[in-house]
Amino acid sequence: MRRAGRAVCAAGALVLLLGGCDAFVTDHTPERVRNGTNELDLTVTGRPTPGSLAVTEHVLARLKARDAAGLAGFAKDGAGREDDARRWVARWGDAAQRPATAHLATGEKGDAFAEVRFTGARGTLSLMLLPEDEGDPYGDSFVVALDEDG
Repeated sequence: MRRAGRAVCAAGALVLLLGGCDAFVTDHTPERVRNGTNELDLTVTGRPTPGSLAVTEHVLARLKARDAAGLAGFAKDGAGREDDARRWVARWGDAAQRPATAHLATGEKGDAFAEVRFTGARGTLSLMLLPEDEGDPYGDSFVVALDEDG
């Protein structure tokens, strides 16, 4: 009888340890709130993919937060991406505080682009979105070419 009781306790502990880990998580904040994209006043037109829309939202959230380091994290690898991110934040940080409209479309080589217009701001922010993994023809994960004019 004692042996059966210990086995039940051990099985219960194992279930809690392996499957019940989420029971101890107290932060249930939705991902869109944590990454800042929930706060965007963004209208989307065109034909975005989930990946192109996600990276566009992340870029706009980083611009709105004036977070050059975070913006550089979404950029394609290369020297000077931190400098390019700081330049983009200086150029578009104020405009990103306003509502925006983004027109998204896909290119011919798996790339995509977004043309973003901020209400009351001059000019258009052009995002060139490049496949994160060029070897994956079905991939829908993008990085931003910050070395473009923006």
